[in-house]
Amino acid sequence: MQRLQYLDQPNREFRLRDVARKYALELIVGGLLLLLGGVAALLYLGGMNRRLRRNQLQRERMARVLARSNERLERKVEIRTSELRQSESRFRSMFERHSSPMLLIEPDSGQIVSANPAASRFYGYAIDRMRQMNIGQINQQSPAEIAEERRQALIEERNYFVFPHRLASGEVRTVEIYSSPVEMGGSRVLFSIVHDVTERKQMEQQMHDLAFFDPLTALPNRRLLQDRLGRALAAAARTRHHGALMFLDLDQFKTLNDLHGHDIGDQLLVEVAHRLLGCIREGDSAARIGGDEFVVMLERLSENRDEATLEAETVAEKIRTGLAEPYLLQREMADANQREALTHHCSSSIGVTLFDGRERGVEELLQSADIAMYRAKEAGRNVVRFFDPVMQESIERRAALESELRDALEHGEFNLFYQVQVDAGRKVLGAEVLLRWQHPQRGMVAPGEFIPLAEETGLILQIGAWVLDEACAQIARWQYFGVLRDLTLAVNVSARQFTRPDFVDQVKATLQRHAINPLLLKLELTESVVLDDIDASIDKMKALKEIGVHFAMDDFGTGYSSLAYLKRLPLDQLKIDQSFVREIDTDRADRVMVMTMIDLGMNFELDIIAEGVETEAQFDCLYRYGCASFQGYLFSRPVPLDEFEKLVFARLF
Repeated sequence: MQRLQYLDQPNREFRLRDVARKYALELIVGGLLLLLGGVAALLYLGGMNRRLRRNQLQRERMARVLARSNERLERKVEIRTSELRQSESRFRSMFERHSSPMLLIEPDSGQIVSANPAASRFYGYAIDRMRQMNIGQINQQSPAEIAEERRQALIEERNYFVFPHRLASGEVRTVEIYSSPVEMGGSRVLFSIVHDVTERKQMEQQMHDLAFFDPLTALPNRRLLQDRLGRALAAAARTRHHGALMFLDLDQFKTLNDLHGHDIGDQLLVEVAHRLLGCIREGDSAARIGGDEFVVMLERLSENRDEATLEAETVAEKIRTGLAEPYLLQREMADANQREALTHHCSSSIGVTLFDGRERGVEELLQSADIAMYRAKEAGRNVVRFFDPVMQESIERRAALESELRDALEHGEFNLFYQVQVDAGRKVLGAEVLLRWQHPQRGMVAPGEFIPLAEETGLILQIGAWVLDEACAQIARWQYFGVLRDLTLAVNVSARQFTRPDFVDQVKATLQRHAINPLLLKLELTESVVLDDIDASIDKMKALKEIGVHFAMDDFGTGYSSLAYLKRLPLDQLKIDQSFVREIDTDRADRVMVMTMIDLGMNFELDIIAEGVETEAQFDCLYRYGCASFQGYLFSRPVPLDEFEKLVFARLF
């Protein structure tokens, strides 16, 4: 490699030729790179300059567009502002000069913002006074109703209302109000126009009354009755409740009119209407359909036809008795300023027909009741007759049954049957005593036929006392037989029996009279009996529990079945109703209900017994779920005393 030569001169200068030869390539490449870099820089700066120029032009163009838009918007705002000022000025002018009362109301609070002179004249308040008032001081509706209607008007969901408004004088007027939201002074208010429609509404009501009500008695007329009856038929078909229609005719009314004039007859009709209304429930109807003919409609009677018949008969007899009371009428004397008292006796003939909404129409029902009424007249007047001969026969049969029931105790026609109660091992624990009536002509009368009648007539008190006494007497007789002396007897207690003030004393006296162990007596109560007056029920139960009497809740699960009363009542046993047992082996819902009731009873440390056990499958399910005691046809039907004792001995030996 050659080395750079230098001269021997003192400054030792390099030879340019040698330098160029040595670094020529590097110098050329470096120069080219510098040239390319400069060109690139110039290109980049040129592009940036163009983009900046383009952006500047766009900003200038947008600024010009925005300036023009602002100018247009400002012109629109000025025009709109001017229009609003003119509109508000016109509105205020209209508001002040209009002949109809007008109010401006703050929608949230109900404060009256302003009132026009017409409103001041109508309501009787000065305008300044009204501006200090709330609309609630005028509107007679509840604050909640007023607030809701302001809300509806504000969102324009509704703008027409009818209100009762109280004036400064205290008079209440019916007004129509058209209310809409408007902008006033930068805020929204409700603009309300008031129209007094009191006279119009009164006229409409009068027209309605003339169309649908009897002007003399103010009772519904035939037209309104037919409408209500049509609705009642539809409701009966839907709910399966029966209803009843009664056609009434006043006996010898024409004679009264002929003797004393129509004024006396009108007085009688008005008093009859008043008495009819006093004999029926609020939801029932009484109507005058012409002359001395009235119709009464009863709704929501029992679903059971026989029970509904009895309910209708009870009301009909109440009406017949009420209308037969003397009437004190006033007869004008020759001197127009004097009136003479006239006592009049009037009877009525009443025809009744039942309906369930699935058989007959309105006119047919009215015709049936009319026919029954004529049957009542033919029977001697002042009587009640049912249209259906079968129903009439049922009423007569029931009346005869009541008379025979009163004699049954005296003649010894009642007997006790015993249905065994067993434990899980089928060991006999005792029995439930069940009342049976051996009628000398009818034979064995079903309990469902005479027990409700005994309840209604009050005979259940005597019958219940006899059952309790006979059960205690039997317990006493068994004390002489070792295998029978520990059997418990369960006695059903009726509602009327349990609610008597002397019930506890009656039970104690019976126990003492037969000198038996109270632990062998179990009283079965239904939920409805206990819950009628739960505090009194608890007191009575505790008084008897203190001496050893046991209590079972019968038909458990069919009533209220509330944990609250289970916690408070001094019970010993829950009796699962047979309706839950019947399909327990096939119905999952029944199984869940039974398991729940058993678990509930165990948690309250109560014994559980299931009634209506008829199959081994039912028994197996109940036993598996923890039921401890059983009763039903699987073990024995209710049987007379001697058969029950044989059953007990057979199971023991």
